[in-house]
Amino acid sequence: MKTLIKSNPILSFFILTFVFTWLCWGLIILLGLPMAAGYVPFLLGAAGPSIMAFVVSAICGGRPEVAGLWKRFTVWRVGVRWYLAALFIPVLVVLGAIGLSVLFGGALPDFKLLATQWYLIPVALIIGIFLGGPLEEEFGWRGFALVRLQKRYSALTSSLIVGALWGLWHLPAFLIPWSSQHDIPLALFLLHDLALAVLFTWIFNNTGGSVWMTVLAHAAFNLTITILPLLPTAAGSERPLAFAVGLLYVAAIAIIVGCGAKTFRREGSQASSAMIKSVSGTGKIG
Repeated sequence: MKTLIKSNPILSFFILTFVFTWLCWGLIILLGLPMAAGYVPFLLGAAGPSIMAFVVSAICGGRPEVAGLWKRFTVWRVGVRWYLAALFIPVLVVLGAIGLSVLFGGALPDFKLLATQWYLIPVALIIGIFLGGPLEEEFGWRGFALVRLQKRYSALTSSLIVGALWGLWHLPAFLIPWSSQHDIPLALFLLHDLALAVLFTWIFNNTGGSVWMTVLAHAAFNLTITILPLLPTAAGSERPLAFAVGLLYVAAIAIIVGCGAKTFRREGSQASSAMIKSVSGTGKIG
């Protein structure tokens, strides 16, 4: 098994992540667990990408590679503009989507939650980082898989591979009634993750390979669509979410055209290529 993982680290990571998460979430579905009883196995399943990133890193490179994976999380001195991008691009996308929805005949949503509990936003962001999925996922998707894929493929191709598998990995969550994915149309969700993967790669590559910054951006997106009325309910409109996905594709295309598909970095900008090359292994997929 160790030999197989060492010779196919990326493929092994994806297979182990899917198996681990789907077993945890499958247990919730099979037993019909309510949120009170199912939250712990749900959170454990959500942590599958990060857990397996450390497991495969340990098998492939031992302590040095595990330390290298953790070190990517500690890259936080990246410039104020990248913090602004990570925190406020989600807000601009969601507000833009709600505005377009209203412009094209949609009802003006209720902002009561934001108006009455705005002061809880920093606390909610911190909780979301630790318990909302970003910390549980980003060591895997970006810190492990994206780094190795970019040793072999362009930033665009690597983003699309990660984005497609990231979206499909969520499939069992759509069968859990109390999950945030339950009432979201599957096609919109998968398209959303593809575009968001491009945006996260852009942030990752321009911040020296900072897992911390993708954790922050991931948490900011999750929080924004929670406190602003974007997600459809069981009887709600899907229009605002569809506009949000469309705006994400506008942003993704702007990144590809403006920065180039190879690295998502403009010429002369701070590169993360040295970080990517430093990863041991071949980056082999199959």
